[in-house]
Amino acid sequence: MKRIFLIHLITLFTVNCFSQEISQKEIRKKMKAKEIILGYNYGEEMVLAKMKSTKKWGLYNVFSGMDIEDFSFEEVISPKFDSLSFFEQEARFQIVKQKDKYGILLLPYEIEDAADRVNCKFDKIIHKKVDGEDYVLIKEGGRWGLIDWFEGFYIVDPIFDTPEEVPLIKMERWMVETFKLVKTKLNADLVIFDPNNGDGALKARSKKTKKWGMYQFLDMNMEEKELIPMQYDSINFYSFNGKYTAVYNNGKVGFYLSYWSYDKQAKETVACKYEDYKRFDADGVSKLAVKKNGKWGWVDWLTGEEKSEFIYNSTDDLPYPHYKQNYWFGD
Repeated sequence: MKRIFLIHLITLFTVNCFSQEISQKEIRKKMKAKEIILGYNYGEEMVLAKMKSTKKWGLYNVFSGMDIEDFSFEEVISPKFDSLSFFEQEARFQIVKQKDKYGILLLPYEIEDAADRVNCKFDKIIHKKVDGEDYVLIKEGGRWGLIDWFEGFYIVDPIFDTPEEVPLIKMERWMVETFKLVKTKLNADLVIFDPNNGDGALKARSKKTKKWGMYQFLDMNMEEKELIPMQYDSINFYSFNGKYTAVYNNGKVGFYLSYWSYDKQAKETVACKYEDYKRFDADGVSKLAVKKNGKWGWVDWLTGEEKSEFIYNSTDDLPYPHYKQNYWFGD
């Protein structure tokens, strides 16, 4: 409420400042505008004007004196939008409208051809700011996705029914070209980079089958390394120096060995038939507990062999895992 009051107060003050010297009617006549909104943007006197010639809104720097003869203006954004506003403080873009479609207008002081780059083709746009990051959700063809607000490419294809379902994926500048390459080469509709290891690993979902795989692209001229094939409903990233990770199908979890540890021997060693899992460090050795038919037991993550009965109600009830857990085949 305080912010709204302050905005109204600033607007009233601004209008009064203009009005003390030149009337809005005189300004409209001088600019050949149907409507105007007076204000300040980035410390400069500015006007939003709906021009008679186009019946669209544009943005103008204005230079005013004591009377209308001293008034002049300079176009910042050409009058081509059905909706337009002053840029908010520190904002680098805004949502604009043309013929009932929406697009992204970049900051004209940073991008010389900002207005020409706008592509109003979306049914709706939602701007979310999370932890200082800007995310632009778009609706197209009745479905929601995510675009890069600066370059306009799809980070997440419009495949979701609601905006709440769209994953907010952060796209660093160094990721962009790799991201585009991955989507093309793998025919993927979703790509998520490993946020922890920073080694070029990523998850990609097949546009055709909707199954996930994991890959590594270290160089734009290299062939991709397939870490996990595209055959899972979901996949977890490997932990740092982890020997295996969880993979899921039909609501059940299994485990896949790390390519970096096992090279060509990397494979699914524990089938996707368990309901839950928990890792344990048993005297410095990684042990894996899994849940089956509502009960817990131990499983060898290297071979998939079950190492106990499944009769325990919780992981706290599990007996100590005395079995030998090998780290390498042939041990």
